[in-house]
Amino acid sequence: MNIYKNLILTNMNIKHLFKSFFRIVILAGFYAFTSCYSGNQQKGKENNESRLTHDVMRIGMVIKIDPSRIKEYLALHADSNPGVRDLLKKYNMINFSIFITQLEDGNYYEFGYYEYKGNNYEADMAALNAEPRNKEWLEICDPMQIPLKGETSWKKMKQVYFNK
Repeated sequence: MNIYKNLILTNMNIKHLFKSFFRIVILAGFYAFTSCYSGNQQKGKENNESRLTHDVMRIGMVIKIDPSRIKEYLALHADSNPGVRDLLKKYNMINFSIFITQLEDGNYYEFGYYEYKGNNYEADMAALNAEPRNKEWLEICDPMQIPLKGETSWKKMKQVYFNK
């Protein structure tokens, strides 16, 4: 009878040990996750306000466009024209989109959006700007655009919301 009593007690101790072990594993996992998450959030804030996740930086920007040049601009950016799309990908810019609209002030505006997935934004943008084909592209497109007051090109916008 004592043998069975000891087995029952031993079995209860093993169950208690496993429960304690799993609690520790769960707490350690939660701690590790929250430490990584808060570290990435802080890292993102230090590197760029537009970076809301650790792996993608989202960039929004705006510029006016000369209404007399819209047709020409649209033709340059048509799907059939490769332009500098390969260079954008080469320098880690993905999901690049440009929208155009006329606002109440009567001006036409372009709104651009892209995601940067690289590790060194400044170096990639400097390398893109040094590309001869990109320079030629900008020499064609820049005269069609009208920077906002105080700007020399596209004005970056502050990201205020992202639906994860």
